[in-house]
Amino acid sequence: MRYVMLALVTLHVDVNVLAQTTATTPTFEVASVKPRPPADTHPLRFDYCQPSGRFTMLGTPVAWSLRYAYQLKDYQVVGAPDWVRDFHDAYNIEAAAGRPVTADECRLMVQSLFAERFKLKAHREQRESSVYFLTLDRNPPKLREGGAARINGVHIDATGTRMWADGITLAELASILSNRTDRPVVDRTGLQGKWGMTIDYSVEDGDDRPNVYTAVREQLGLRLEPGRAPIDMLVIDHIEKPTPNE
Repeated sequence: MRYVMLALVTLHVDVNVLAQTTATTPTFEVASVKPRPPADTHPLRFDYCQPSGRFTMLGTPVAWSLRYAYQLKDYQVVGAPDWVRDFHDAYNIEAAAGRPVTADECRLMVQSLFAERFKLKAHREQRESSVYFLTLDRNPPKLREGGAARINGVHIDATGTRMWADGITLAELASILSNRTDRPVVDRTGLQGKWGMTIDYSVEDGDDRPNVYTAVREQLGLRLEPGRAPIDMLVIDHIEKPTPNE
């Protein structure tokens, strides 16, 4: 069976918090930021934040690290110049905290790195955007109160621990589905608590499984309805290419 790891990213953040870091924001002990050499044929590597305090992003667009640092999806970052998303302007970023850190601490350190090395200035605001509303279909939903969730075959993590053993919320499901649609998904089902479910959909061209829209309707008894809603955005006011480490 093929297992695919999915990240849960919330669409709801404090829009009053500025993206700039402060004197109390934790920083890495050492950090290296260098453009990927043109002849570099090494595969992409993104270890993100490790419990040891190491952060590694090799050969990746700057946007990948930016989205990770602020727990955003691509459509939530606006105002960035083209080079931020360009693979031809990829960077090798390696940093170490010098001590064990939590994932939240490490993300703050990456934010500090952006402020220091990329001169990032940004702010959060809500902007109306095209979305899909996750709603109930005409028939009762095919959900189990509590119980394990199996999404696209995912039910264990890399350590063999069962994921979502007590189910997931419909808001979490909406976040997962946002990874497979062309716009954000917002929960409008009105269902509270955690739910078990089984959904399996295609993830690439040539996949003979149903697409995500069909799978949501036929396998979960829910619907993805197009609409518009305010979405939290990170607006880039200023960012520049960093000076490489000497």
